Amino acid sequence: MTEKLTPHADTATDETPLDAVIEHLTRSEKRSHWIILIGAPTWVRKIIHLMHVARITEVRDWSRLTPTRHPDQVISLIQRPRGGAEEQV
Repeated sequence: MTEKLTPHADTATDETPLDAVIEHLTRSEKRSHWIILIGAPTWVRKIIHLMHVARITEVRDWSRLTPTRHPDQVISLIQRPRGGAEEQV
């Protein structure tokens, strides 16, 4: 299950929620694959549900929709551990 990110803007550094997500991703020492969706909230929700219907991901495993610097745009991501057959390709 992916870690639920709850980034908040930091007034001291003017860090946006998207900056917090990027910072978290680059600091993580876990070897993992990420699927990142950025777009309009309705589109992001639609893709998450389509991936669920296709049995690729579970809706509950995605991070909450986080606003980006652009109005009417959000980011959501899911983390998958590396390993298994795909690493040998």
